[in-house]
Amino acid sequence: MSYKRIAAIAGLVILLICGCLVYLRDHVLVENRDIPELTDVSAAYQADDEIAKAKQQMQAGIAPAEVITTLPAGGNCVAIVIDGLPDRPLAARLVDVLQKHRAEATFFVEGQNAADEPETIRLIRDAGFELGNYTFVGLAGLDKVPQDEQLREICRAQKIILVRSAFIPTLFRAPRTVFTDALLQSVHASGLPYAVKENVSVPRHVLVDDPAADAYVAGIADGSIIAIQANRPVERKAETEGKVDERPAIDMKPTIQDAGEQAVSPTEDLASELDRLLTALEKRGFKVMNVNGFRKIRYIPANAAVAGEQAASMAAGALSKDTAEMVQGGGADGQRQEENVR
Repeated sequence: MSYKRIAAIAGLVILLICGCLVYLRDHVLVENRDIPELTDVSAAYQADDEIAKAKQQMQAGIAPAEVITTLPAGGNCVAIVIDGLPDRPLAARLVDVLQKHRAEATFFVEGQNAADEPETIRLIRDAGFELGNYTFVGLAGLDKVPQDEQLREICRAQKIILVRSAFIPTLFRAPRTVFTDALLQSVHASGLPYAVKENVSVPRHVLVDDPAADAYVAGIADGSIIAIQANRPVERKAETEGKVDERPAIDMKPTIQDAGEQAVSPTEDLASELDRLLTALEKRGFKVMNVNGFRKIRYIPANAAVAGEQAASMAAGALSKDTAEMVQGGGADGQRQEENVR
């Protein structure tokens, strides 16, 4: 073999190596620059300082967080909250639909999913939408867990959302949770001044076409807060004795079928349903505004209000008719709204 041929082969090998290095630089190393070190994320998961501060706030007797609730009729407006962080492709479609209709929405995200999906968090924030705290794993029935667990769930989510988005949430939600006084204290102590109470929860696979969406929206009252579930909540099982499955809630999508569940057509998509919902709302003349513009009130569960009023009445000798009429339902979980309306 001649020296010229050997030199040519060597040159080709060098060019191939250089090309591989350039590809690694442009497509692998660059893509990983913005991803924090695992140790940094793990530290953010714990939020030990934030939890300790929240406990101090609880001991000092911090006031409960206020609750954002429905507006009186007449404003021709509603608000939309999206519960659970969607995966990135779905999040992109939801953002496109919201922008198409010039509609506001707040995305309530689980802390662990925010940690695992930084690009999705960035996509939502870059589109100008607000993030809310949906606990660390999207834990259902948060009012039924011990105070330490409440603070841990809320503070860890709060910290990781800040780390991933440079945004401090002010709004809180949790799936199938009653806003008790004790829970609202935990919420406020964790750095969130407001919890959001919906009065409409849109079931999946109901808005299958425009007529179905029109029929559904016909029953939505002016001033409603409409919740749309993008992720399946994590259930707290009694046999775990306080331990929670902390797998990312993003692995528990509504598209994953449990045994016995009816399979759903893959063509049915949450973004398409949101599009139909927004179109139907527009037909009724509703504007979709940010939930932060809704009423902020002091909120007391109905059962607590009834117990207090009955005790006072028994001490006085009788439960008056006027006192009984003061108790009224405040939503699907039978809660009551009190004064201090802003």
